[in-house]
Amino acid sequence: QANAGTLPPASLTTFGGQSFYLNGIREAGVNGFPIGNVKNYYNTWEPRVGFAYNLLGDGKTVLRGGFGIFYERVQGNDVYNAALNPPFAYQPLATNVYFSSPNTSAQTGATTTQTFPSIMQTLEYNYRPPGTAQYSLGLQRQLAPAVVAVVQYVGSRGWDQSDDRGINSLPLTDPNNPANPYDLREGVANGTINPNQYRIFPGFSGIQQQENETNFSYDSLQAGLRVENRHGLTVQLAYTWSHEIDEVSNDLNAISDPFNLKYDRGSGAFDRRNVFNANYVYNLPFFAHTSNSLLHQTLGGWEFSGITVIETGTPINIGYGPDTIGLGGGADTPINNRASLVSGVSYPKTVKAWFSTSSFAAPVAPWMGGTNQGFGTSRKDAVYGPGLFNFNLSLFKTFAITERVKFEMRFESFNTFNHTEFNGVDTGFTDGNFGAVTSTYDPRTLQLGAKLSF
Repeated sequence: QANAGTLPPASLTTFGGQSFYLNGIREAGVNGFPIGNVKNYYNTWEPRVGFAYNLLGDGKTVLRGGFGIFYERVQGNDVYNAALNPPFAYQPLATNVYFSSPNTSAQTGATTTQTFPSIMQTLEYNYRPPGTAQYSLGLQRQLAPAVVAVVQYVGSRGWDQSDDRGINSLPLTDPNNPANPYDLREGVANGTINPNQYRIFPGFSGIQQQENETNFSYDSLQAGLRVENRHGLTVQLAYTWSHEIDEVSNDLNAISDPFNLKYDRGSGAFDRRNVFNANYVYNLPFFAHTSNSLLHQTLGGWEFSGITVIETGTPINIGYGPDTIGLGGGADTPINNRASLVSGVSYPKTVKAWFSTSSFAAPVAPWMGGTNQGFGTSRKDAVYGPGLFNFNLSLFKTFAITERVKFEMRFESFNTFNHTEFNGVDTGFTDGNFGAVTSTYDPRTLQLGAKLSF
């Protein structure tokens, strides 16, 4: 258990006459530390309520609503990940050095410093159970027999959500050099300083703390219409306007700036502002009641169905690779930078440029006079990716050969109108293909199928 608030970073504990850097590591069940390795929380009450009210008394207009709170247990993956490193397991590795002289490189002969710092994955002591509240209020109305419309608000709030934070970076400033407080970070960024010698928790390399410190919100206005087998037509239409905001969107996503959670606050990966869906089945009336049995058997009784999807795109993150931060990030200590936003984003929506790449610039390091600690000023939702406009259609009919034997023919198409659907967009600011479309959704596919049942 590594916890910055447990022991001061430079504290030492003596074991067998030798001093070891512990810096907050505690053994479960020893000296009053919880046997479950994290603090227990018992205020996880989960009330839930729902109602339906016949608003006008005629059974055709119903007001519905509901509210509920839900909590999760400690995540299993978090516990398993924390057991793969010290104090449970550690295998130091000396790379490309002489056995007779571990401080001498076997490749260059230069003197090296072999400190064998260990990476760690830890659980935050104040590991609160993730909580979620969900609520809705809506109005349903029967417009005609077999025709129902609905308008409703649906929302959700989440707190103490899972994230990863690299807690063993360099400090923001060098306390021993007030005249040049960014000297260490500048040296790390240009490769002249080993960050492991100056991290917040000496004796370790990167420390990934798995914690529950983020939150999210989701608000939506939803409208729908359902027609059930009216004049041979069954159709459902649904439209949602929504907005989802978070710091991280998935379990154990890394916080970009370990010192500032708000740097990642913005529209999340699940934010699709506008979503329209339609699904429909129509019994074609042609030759359904003709007296000509041949026409009825071959051309009558066909059914047409389809799904139509129209969606706006999701946010895409404009990352920046060269180190203008100098906090000793990388795979072991997740710290992610973004480009700076210098002008409003426009959307040419071409293959070579989905968005205006000139709207972004490289962030400036603090030792070069930059602001924001060298992190780019663009939000994680500064750019929205391509949306989706797609039709999947089918035509099918079942032929009754005998009372028990039936034969079904199906003609199906996906992306029926072969509309080009952009998908991935290059977000690598320095890779030479910045802003270009990298992939598309599937092209048109036609299928012919048959099924014999007996």
